[in-house]
Amino acid sequence: MTYKDLFTPTQRAILILLESEDKDSERCSPIPGSTHLVKELFAVSQDELGKKLIPELKFEPYNFGPFDETIYAALEGLKDGGFVYIDSSPHHNKIKLTTEGKSITHDIWENLRDDVKVLFSFTKRNFNHLSSEQLLEKIYSSYPEMTVNSISKVADKYRPRIHK
Repeated sequence: MTYKDLFTPTQRAILILLESEDKDSERCSPIPGSTHLVKELFAVSQDELGKKLIPELKFEPYNFGPFDETIYAALEGLKDGGFVYIDSSPHHNKIKLTTEGKSITHDIWENLRDDVKVLFSFTKRNFNHLSSEQLLEKIYSSYPEMTVNSISKVADKYRPRIHK
């Protein structure tokens, strides 16, 4: 059995993102919550290579920009399998790899093509350290069409105006 059989494309993408280096060149650093996870996977999926890697994701404008519920189901499956856990604190949740998750993810990482590693590391380096507001600012400025259903105040700055 291969990792392609064990995990869905979205689950593999989550694991690869968790394994990727952050701006401090640290591997396996946590993702600072579900908003970051969704937006980072959205950013990956906007690249042609990313579209091929996670074709099941179909993002729609939602409360805080691009959203696909597939990501939450994939994350739950990884939690249930003991590969990731959510480190909850009063101020935020961090998505982290478990010991088993680190072992498997390292094996997956070692077998990836360099262009895949670059795409995921580039995304994590550029998004993971941002506050949620900064993250939304970055997404909305590049993809204003994702603001149409947003309840975030950040979206107001980028929301397309409808002229009558």
